[in-house]
Amino acid sequence: MVDRALLGFIGNTRKYIYQAVGFKCLNLIANIVFSYNFASILIYFLKGIFIVKFEISIFMIVVSLAVRQYCIRKVSMKNSLVVYEVKQNLRQEVYEKVLSMGTLFQEEMTTQEIVHLGVEGVEQLENYYGSYLTQFYYSFASAIILVVVIYPLNMWVALALLGASPLIPGFLYVILVMVKNVQRKYWSKYADVGNLFLDSLQGLTTLKVFKADEDRGTELDEMSEGFRKQTMKLLSMQLNTIMIIDWFAYGGSVLAILVALIQFKVGNIYSYELVVILLLIAEFFVPMRTLTGMFHVAMTGVTAGEKMLDFLYSDELVKRGNEKYPINAKIELKNMDFSYPDGECALKGVNMEFAPGEMVAIIGESGSGKSTLASVIAGEYRQPSGSIFIDNKDILEIDAYELNKNIIRITHDGHVFQGSVRENLLIGNFKATDDELISILEKVRLWDLFEQMDGLDTKILSQGKNISGGQSQRLSLARALIYDAEVYIFDEATSNIDVESEQIITDIIKSISKKKTVIYISHSLKSVENIQKIYVLEKGLLIESGNHCELMELGGKYRFLYDKQDELERFRQSSKEGEKYEKK
Repeated sequence: MVDRALLGFIGNTRKYIYQAVGFKCLNLIANIVFSYNFASILIYFLKGIFIVKFEISIFMIVVSLAVRQYCIRKVSMKNSLVVYEVKQNLRQEVYEKVLSMGTLFQEEMTTQEIVHLGVEGVEQLENYYGSYLTQFYYSFASAIILVVVIYPLNMWVALALLGASPLIPGFLYVILVMVKNVQRKYWSKYADVGNLFLDSLQGLTTLKVFKADEDRGTELDEMSEGFRKQTMKLLSMQLNTIMIIDWFAYGGSVLAILVALIQFKVGNIYSYELVVILLLIAEFFVPMRTLTGMFHVAMTGVTAGEKMLDFLYSDELVKRGNEKYPINAKIELKNMDFSYPDGECALKGVNMEFAPGEMVAIIGESGSGKSTLASVIAGEYRQPSGSIFIDNKDILEIDAYELNKNIIRITHDGHVFQGSVRENLLIGNFKATDDELISILEKVRLWDLFEQMDGLDTKILSQGKNISGGQSQRLSLARALIYDAEVYIFDEATSNIDVESEQIITDIIKSISKKKTVIYISHSLKSVENIQKIYVLEKGLLIESGNHCELMELGGKYRFLYDKQDELERFRQSSKEGEKYEKK
């Protein structure tokens, strides 16, 4: 009923739980004081006998009520502190786990699942940490306190309550096994609906363009209906549980009351003791009934927590060392194989070299393995052992942070965040000064644009929607430049942009290659003509290598692709000239 693994995230907040339980116990003691003094007043009105002086009883009742209010406020405050800190701890753990895995986390979960887990999964645990744990410990503490208080009044009543008290937690423990499966299905359907909704929201424009939004809406409706049915099943089980627990609670209370009445009849207790006992019996099963009301909601949170724990405690996909990344180091691929998680072979027996101070091009048709190769080198995919070497050192010996810091892959769709130009650039280097940021923007020829606006404070929309595609890519490039990595992998970085931006980015890439290791991947063979080392991939195999002239003389795949692109370009040019002639 208490998950030990989840308790590990309590950390320093454990003291708040103990304090909350302490205040609840103090609240119970105030109720006991209230019961004794109220019983005294009641006996006075019934029999005219003072057990405790009337004034003292009134005073003690007022004090007990004040203490109760104080304790309720303190319990709420302590539970809030527990919830706040535990939420922070859990989300930090999820965030750090994702960072440690890099993009490899996608082999375990999708991005939507991670977001859902870090947001809704943590929220589902609020009741578990904020109410259930405190109530769980208090339920047992209150039973012990009340038995100890009632025992001097009458041993048999105390024993009757003590005998009935294990029935509720025992029953909850029994149904825990039964309810687990229902809760897992509930959380699974809940997560599925949330993931599909988030995915649909992100791709809403695409769904609209292809008129698939109605079909996706129908799919969401069907999944939501499945979730509704599972929710009703869980609620039905919860209500049935509460009903059975009420039978135990009322049955135990009736048993204790009958014992008390019998003891009163035989003269073992007097009227005052009977009233006190009856008031305390009413208090005895309240904590357990409250715990039952929290049980199913808390266990749903535990189910979400188990999913989170599976992710947090999963073995690292790749065991890495803690070596530093060597400066000005050569990268070598030696007979490298790579397969996707589903077993599909993407690269086979690849041998390549990338030296600092030179630019190396990788070309091939779509699906040849170019981007996969780039992702493997950058650590975005699982790196095979004994296949990639940096300065003759296996890449797996290098610390993950060092690898991410020194190898950066730049694509044509690098994400531009909503915020200022400064905020976007500081992601690359948070220590960079304004002068350094301006210098980088000048290099990518964007400063003239932003200077006319609000300079570094110019606001940029998410994905750079208020600037052109070429300008957005140049801003991403500026962020990569200020990052100052050792290895730059440009994966189709000049695709889908205007001619001006393409030329600017190409010039910058050539400039970088004089000092850094640059791997240049492109479909356009015209852009690699002057590169001295070109690798040609086909279906995951390295089939040719050399410079432009050598590969053209070879008359193989490179020559075929080059001639094909050249023919298409001539056809495009002739079509343009024909259109101009027709307009005249």
